[in-house]
Amino acid sequence: MTGRYILRKDRKPNEFGEYCICLYYSTNSVPVKKSMGIFIHPDLWLGDDGKSNVFILNGENGHPKADIYNKVLAKKKQEIDQIIDTLNEDEDFKMTVPILRSILNGTYKQELAAQKGKVSFVDEVLKHNEGQYHKEKISYSVWHNIQCNMGNFRKFLQKQKGRDTCPSTTLYCKDLTVEIIEDYILWRKERGNTNDTINKTLTPIFKAVKKMARLGWIKKEIADEILELYLPTQVKSLSKPTDEVDYLTPEQVKQLIEFTEQSKYPRTKELMDMFLFSVHCGGMRFSDVCTLRWVEVNLEQRIIKHLQVKNHTKRPVVLNLPITTECMKILERWIGRYDNFVYGMLPDEFDLDDCEKLKLTINSRNKTMNQSLQCMGEKMNLPFRLHFHIARHTFASLALNRGVDVKSISYLMGHSTSSVTEKVYAKLFPSTLIDIVSERLDFNFD
Repeated sequence: MTGRYILRKDRKPNEFGEYCICLYYSTNSVPVKKSMGIFIHPDLWLGDDGKSNVFILNGENGHPKADIYNKVLAKKKQEIDQIIDTLNEDEDFKMTVPILRSILNGTYKQELAAQKGKVSFVDEVLKHNEGQYHKEKISYSVWHNIQCNMGNFRKFLQKQKGRDTCPSTTLYCKDLTVEIIEDYILWRKERGNTNDTINKTLTPIFKAVKKMARLGWIKKEIADEILELYLPTQVKSLSKPTDEVDYLTPEQVKQLIEFTEQSKYPRTKELMDMFLFSVHCGGMRFSDVCTLRWVEVNLEQRIIKHLQVKNHTKRPVVLNLPITTECMKILERWIGRYDNFVYGMLPDEFDLDDCEKLKLTINSRNKTMNQSLQCMGEKMNLPFRLHFHIARHTFASLALNRGVDVKSISYLMGHSTSSVTEKVYAKLFPSTLIDIVSERLDFNFD
């Protein structure tokens, strides 16, 4: 494989009508070009026939620096051709576009090392998952957690394995073993992490491992063994009722608020504002909190009139929700931040009539919210997974146990009928309320 010089006439000339000289190669029918930083007028360009090292016209009518330029160009092409010839002597070597491009740029040694898996394992996991984040395949909170977890993985390598302490001790992808991952799992267990938590830290690693196996950086059998290291998680008993309604007690709500106040991350406090807003405001679903607009909030009359997202395309339902004192405190913290949507979960110009986009966006934002809530719930050692809908259940529980009638609760929660409320939250009813429901709401028309 040899290169040749061309004038880049597909680009605009400079102010003197000169074009840039480029060194041109091709592999797998893909052209690769390298600018030489030398500009020549077409009248002085002799071309490259592959035999002569005179590319630019010299002499009295030629370019004043033709001799110097010709020597520079000839030497550069000779150097690159020699590198390519040396690499091609290896029968197993396959020239690829990235390698050819790296040869022209002078970084081929690093590229060759990368193609053989001599790449930092931790950096590769981060790079792979950062790509997933930019493609919107994972949320920001997931990406943030991955960064934190890989920071812990690097600490494990440094303290337990003496790796990644300096460039000479870097753990490369090609050197990854089953034993390293097994020891990492044990290290996390010794720190009191549950199987669920450990599995979450393994997921981004395993995704990168799959990619490494495809690239041939690690053997397939090693990758298969690593991918089988997921830990068993708690499985719900088939004998346990599946219609359990999880909710927070007043004491747990207080604990959640205390945890939030201690957080050093402003975003955690913002997400908790939305969760508590739902607790205090009719148990609003995440979709409704997410789409709540300032135009729907009347602070003077202390009332919210919000078109319920769940049914707005079928049977429009407007939620009429009084703004309680606690709701007012939360809203006051958000006044002036965003012009349209109260909590800024959607861009101000977002079109709510684009149902498909709205659904996808809400699901993405909800996933981000639930990731944060789940982490908070684990810190509190809650016996269930904390997610946004728990706020809705918590509102219903608190209202029922304070003697609020089912019809009022049903109206505030936007249920189609009070029987829906009764069915979902029957197990939360205090005994006196159960009697009221059976006496007054059990209609019989026979």
